[in-house]
Amino acid sequence: MFQMSVVKLFLVILVAASLCVFWYLDTVFIHWDRVLPQPEEMVVETVPEFPKNMTFNEPKEFVPTNEWQIINEDQPIPPGLHVQIDLQTGVKKAKLMENNKNNNTNSLAISDSNNKDNIKDIKSPSDNSHKFRSYEELKEDLKNLNMTIKSDMDVMDELSRKFQEQLKLYEDSDKNLQNILIDLEYLLHQVDTAEVFVKNNGIQLIIIPCINSNSSFMKAQGALLLGSAASNNQKVQIASLESHVIPLLLKYIDDEYTFSVQKNCIFALSSITRRFPFAQKQLIDNNGIQTFLSIFKRPSTELNTKLKLKVAQLLEDLTIEIEDAKLTFKEETNKKLSTEAAERVHQYDGLHLKDILVRNGWCNILGNELIILSNQIPFDEGNHEMVEAAGKSLLAMQKLCKVKLQGNRELYQSLYTLETYYKKLVQNDVFFDELYQLTTELTNTYDPVLE
Repeated sequence: MFQMSVVKLFLVILVAASLCVFWYLDTVFIHWDRVLPQPEEMVVETVPEFPKNMTFNEPKEFVPTNEWQIINEDQPIPPGLHVQIDLQTGVKKAKLMENNKNNNTNSLAISDSNNKDNIKDIKSPSDNSHKFRSYEELKEDLKNLNMTIKSDMDVMDELSRKFQEQLKLYEDSDKNLQNILIDLEYLLHQVDTAEVFVKNNGIQLIIIPCINSNSSFMKAQGALLLGSAASNNQKVQIASLESHVIPLLLKYIDDEYTFSVQKNCIFALSSITRRFPFAQKQLIDNNGIQTFLSIFKRPSTELNTKLKLKVAQLLEDLTIEIEDAKLTFKEETNKKLSTEAAERVHQYDGLHLKDILVRNGWCNILGNELIILSNQIPFDEGNHEMVEAAGKSLLAMQKLCKVKLQGNRELYQSLYTLETYYKKLVQNDVFFDELYQLTTELTNTYDPVLE
């Protein structure tokens, strides 16, 4: 009986202890009794394993040369380079600087700046305030990056100085001169830079020595420099006229010189004379029209065909300019602008350009070119351009040319052939509609029956 009492007492103590444990757990761990999710309900995040043989692409090493190369994003570059950044496109380029063996700094050029005071909207790499930096502030900030900054004006002045130094060592430094001229041509496309260039006597110090050199490359590059600088830039056109480069350029259109020299000289003359009657007068006074037309008398070659096209396009523009000036004067209502338009018409009339062209056989040359082209159907791109240039010139000069080409049935037949050809082309490609309209107007204008 005593044993039964001990067992009952033990059970009571065990039950009481269990109740105490449950009470404690329920007090301290309020969620202990919840049901745990089953394994299939659990979401486990795993870290992807990369294949053992996988390699990460590191930036390709930048190997600098004497030519401009694009710097890829995050691609490191070594010191001693000339770096150029285009602010419009964000493209970064670099090349070796001359005498860079012991140079531990990079030179940075901002190619979208035409004036030192205008270099704005550039954030310093070390500045977290997001404030725009002035040119001088930017130069100071970049000292910490072991770099110097140069505007286009700085680069141009440096290139001009180097050119004059290298010119004295011409025989041993032809490659250096070529690199300088290529870099200068890139800069002179910008109007403000080109104006500073001529203000600093760039035509006399660089362009004329190039054109007068014995190197065909330098002749061609000098003419290209001038053409790039003078294109749509009146100040450079005037400076070119004052420097008397027109006779010099005409001299090197002669057949004895290389195609690149002839082509670039024509380009330079084109840039100088367009919409500039005074330059056109100097061209005429130096027998420029006769020099241009002599190209059409040379043996027919692929390169000479390209020169003929350039001359035809230039003379087309010059003749159409005259008609545009007269139309502007006729329609202008503003008194001041009307006075200016009248002066332009007066200047063009004083040139007698159309009369000089007719006297030198330009109408017949154009007619013969169209006859030759009609026998070369189907065309390549260059032939389409010649049809356009020759055709527009004949229309612009129709009052004078109709007299010279009166009764030329071979020309009429050729024009009709061209019209029929473009009529077929335009059915499949509307691109040729303008040429179809042009040849149709030419056929009607130079129809011998209607004369």
